[in-house]
Amino acid sequence: MEYFKENDKTTVCPWKGTAKYYDIVVNGKTNQGAAWYYPDPKPEAAQIKGRVAFWKGVEVR
Repeated sequence: MEYFKENDKTTVCPWKGTAKYYDIVVNGKTNQGAAWYYPDPKPEAAQIKGRVAFWKGVEVR
């Protein structure tokens, strides 16, 4: 979590719900909106609660 900074962006998936985004900040460089999560997913997608997804070239090591 030390690399995540809240981002105001949200998107809506019809079956998962509303996604919120994080900017990822590493070594002073920001990758805006490169991670997202569903804080309150719909019941059909309950298994994704507490998980974070990445894109925009992010590698987790």
